[in-house]
Amino acid sequence: MDGEPIRQYDDLSENYHWLYSDYVLSGALALKENDDVLRSAGPKARILDCSCGIGTFAIALAKLGYEISGSDGSPGMIEQADLAARNANVDVPLKYCTWEDLPAHVTGPFDLVFCLGNAIGHTRNGEEMFRSVQGMRAVLRSGGKLVIDSRNWEQLRKEKTRFTPYPQWRQRAGQRCLPIYIWNFPEKFEDAHTIEVLLIFDSDGKVSMRFYPIVYYPFRVEELIEHLRSAGFTNIQNTFSENREGYRVIAS
Repeated sequence: MDGEPIRQYDDLSENYHWLYSDYVLSGALALKENDDVLRSAGPKARILDCSCGIGTFAIALAKLGYEISGSDGSPGMIEQADLAARNANVDVPLKYCTWEDLPAHVTGPFDLVFCLGNAIGHTRNGEEMFRSVQGMRAVLRSGGKLVIDSRNWEQLRKEKTRFTPYPQWRQRAGQRCLPIYIWNFPEKFEDAHTIEVLLIFDSDGKVSMRFYPIVYYPFRVEELIEHLRSAGFTNIQNTFSENREGYRVIAS
């Protein structure tokens, strides 16, 4: 994963927080959704968040006392994560690198590696996805677990909801923002899908707008599982259901 995904998140990094509620930004939702694997790994687990973004989940884990490191393919996101970690007064080693380059940049092995936030959808083809999960596996200890979450792309394309507005304005530091996702659905499943993130700002009665295009490359759960097996994972579980919006895969 390089080039396009890096640039698009660099552009968005300073405003990325507007996409999420205060509850999500606290890390509470990710902690709740992954409580089972965290409890299984134990309080002394070494953890890598390899799609750390602005640091939300990594910082929440650090506050709970976990030995947590973070990485991301966008230097802009790493910069925001570093700022957030310093503001939270927690120590989270952060690295800017792609997934396939993880072994050269992070100090493993880890008991858990998380790749959350639908991030795996930025791998542009099967070969890139394989190299990415191979890089994640390389920094896991023997018996360690990789946790990936993803949108259900089949369900998303079936419904083809064009606009995803958020229910209310968000207000932070004297500024209000209304985020809206505008989805574009090409004819073919395997073609790049662009989400136009529209942020509408209201500051002192003045309204402004900013657009950020984000590109994803849809895949089916069977493809992800196949690449995980090819990378050497043998125990693979998933929560996929054709009617659910998203799912989680746990591989070891």
